[in-house]
Amino acid sequence: MSTYLLKLVVITLACFLSGKLTVSVMNLNLEASPIWFPAGVALAILLLGHKHAWVGVSVGSFLFALSTGATWLAAAVAAIGTTSSAIVGRALLQRAGWSPALDSLRDTLRFLALAVVLSPMLNATISTLKACATGLLPWREFGLHWLLIELGDGIGILVTTPLLLLWFSHSSFSHLLLWARPLIALRPQSQRNQWQQSPAQQSQTLRWRILEALLWVALLLTLSGFVFFAPMQPGVARYPLEYLPIALMVWAALRFGQRGTVLSGFIVSCFAFWGLAQSKGPLLMDANGNMEQAIFLLQAFVGVTMGIALMLTATIAERQQAEIQLRFAAERERLLAQTAQRIRRSLDLEEILNTTVAEVRQLLHADRVFITRLGMSGHSLAVAESVDPHWPSVRGWMSDQRVAQEVELLFKQESSDRPCGVKPIRAIDDIGQVEHPPLVAEYHRYCQVKASIGIPIMVCDKMFGILLVNQCSEPRHWQPLEINLLEQLATQVELALQQGQLYQHLQTLAASLEGQVQERTAELQQRMQELQSLNQVKDLLLHAVAHDLRTPVQGMSMVLKSLRSKNLDCSAVAVPCVKVDRMIQSCDHQLNLLHALLEGHADDTPTIVLQCQPLQLHQVVDSARANLGSLLTENQITLNDQIPSALPCIHADSQQLRQVFESLLLNAVKHNAPGLTLTVKATIERLPSLSPTRMLHCTIADNGKGMSQDQCDRLFQLYIRGIDNQHLTGIGLGLHRCKQIITAHGGQVGVTSHPGKGSQFWFTLPLADGKA
Repeated sequence: MSTYLLKLVVITLACFLSGKLTVSVMNLNLEASPIWFPAGVALAILLLGHKHAWVGVSVGSFLFALSTGATWLAAAVAAIGTTSSAIVGRALLQRAGWSPALDSLRDTLRFLALAVVLSPMLNATISTLKACATGLLPWREFGLHWLLIELGDGIGILVTTPLLLLWFSHSSFSHLLLWARPLIALRPQSQRNQWQQSPAQQSQTLRWRILEALLWVALLLTLSGFVFFAPMQPGVARYPLEYLPIALMVWAALRFGQRGTVLSGFIVSCFAFWGLAQSKGPLLMDANGNMEQAIFLLQAFVGVTMGIALMLTATIAERQQAEIQLRFAAERERLLAQTAQRIRRSLDLEEILNTTVAEVRQLLHADRVFITRLGMSGHSLAVAESVDPHWPSVRGWMSDQRVAQEVELLFKQESSDRPCGVKPIRAIDDIGQVEHPPLVAEYHRYCQVKASIGIPIMVCDKMFGILLVNQCSEPRHWQPLEINLLEQLATQVELALQQGQLYQHLQTLAASLEGQVQERTAELQQRMQELQSLNQVKDLLLHAVAHDLRTPVQGMSMVLKSLRSKNLDCSAVAVPCVKVDRMIQSCDHQLNLLHALLEGHADDTPTIVLQCQPLQLHQVVDSARANLGSLLTENQITLNDQIPSALPCIHADSQQLRQVFESLLLNAVKHNAPGLTLTVKATIERLPSLSPTRMLHCTIADNGKGMSQDQCDRLFQLYIRGIDNQHLTGIGLGLHRCKQIITAHGGQVGVTSHPGKGSQFWFTLPLADGKA
């Protein structure tokens, strides 16, 4: 009670003294003051004080009116007008959702419209009606008197109320801090010092700010005194000197915020008012000494400058708040990204859960954070926890189905109250003020939980578990920012768990595939062993066959050579000597084939020993045709030898080269119908290089059925028997042997063919001297 009475006494004195001070300074012999400071004081007291502060305003206004010589009735009417005007102004501002910090352009415009313009109308109306009704004022001057009071009260509110609100309101002192406080609170303790200056830095900053403020105050007082107390001298040029202090008001708006701005406006207005009361200053000079016009100029000057200053400082405050919000949003996103990165860094489910609870507890500075995982049987198990050592641990706790059902029911209720797609989060500031199911309440008592937040973790549209944050030391008001961060972190945890489960599935699949690969590898190794065994059997078979065939052929060759070497009369022998020579050559050819078979099977590129010497190509062709004469005649083959007789000698092994011709001719005979025409040609060509080396280019063309390009590409491979003659005997060794012989001579071999247009085999050989 004593405190309440003390506040009323202080309010009464403030209203009484502000009125006395205004009257003592005014001294203008006017019916209404151009700046009525008590109107601004009354409104500020109601906006700052208790709801019953109007009593002190009424008493102070009543006592002031009595002190001016007014009657009791007139003083009561004056008190009613002043108090009712302040009450109406307060009600209009509160109904409009106005903030006393004046840190937004919208609040500033509301203050100007509702408090400065509208609320003084009631006092002006009551005072003017009282004056006209009592005969103190003729009714014809009702409008002018009403305007004077309305303007005086409005200017007084404009100058005084923002000053008192911003300098004596506790909320305005901490307004900007409220924007940055959540950001500082969310940062780890190790990083908070980055937001605070060291004591030395704070001391130096404070010294500079004090020096700047002192300089600003000195300049403002000096300039205002110089401008508004300049004596009125006839004949002196008139300059708009009253606008010079506006630069210092802008300085205050940029450097000292709303408090500096309203203080500078109050000081400039007081100097302008006081100077005019002393019949000095540029305003009186602009009015040519007319006091009534100077008063209107004063009111216009104060109204315009204070209105612009308030709007300017509100705009600057909005920009500062926007910058703080942007920095806060950027910092929040950075912290969230870092936390999410640490959570999603691992693909192991256990590590993800442990990292989650540790990061959330550090981020929210909670006493306990844990995750319960729902099992298939309906039980829940605390699988991860981060807890302060002062409080009991719940890790490893398993609750029965009843607890899980109660918790699930609570989250279903939260989900029904939220829009579709929004996570059902349950935030409780004070556990003791909320009724819980019995088992949940028992957990709160045992674990000493005072405040809690819970959010479900959904994986693949199924509830994986619940993320719970407990405050055990005291009840805690969970900020919307903290709840929003927890929702975003829960989403990151869900993504990390999905990745972890997918990784485990991939590991299982990889293990299964690895087992299958091992099985297939074992099978392939077994097949390789079988192939090696078959290859060994094949080697034995080929060596045996080649050995068994070579022995009788060698014996036959030895007999024929012995017979040929004796000086017998060829006429007495049943077989002519020429045929004996052909038989010897045939035996040698068979032996070469058997030897090539063994070498070709042992190595795809065997070493061929050549006995090269200069020789004529047509001699080799004649020898091959003589050996195959009976075969060519039998198959009605026409062989056109178009090799020039003047062709330079080649450097080659005659026996090996004859084998090439015979193989090419035999290949043409075997794979074509009887009546074939073979054409053998030879030319000299230069190598496609800068050297003068020339090669012999020989072609053997036929008019048979030809081959496809795929058959041509595979024709010189080992064991390839040519085109679709599956009934032919042989193992496809002849053309492969031809390629080996020509390559050993330093030449090349190939074939060009088209189905139905015959084939053309070609090969190149070096000349005997390398030039022509």
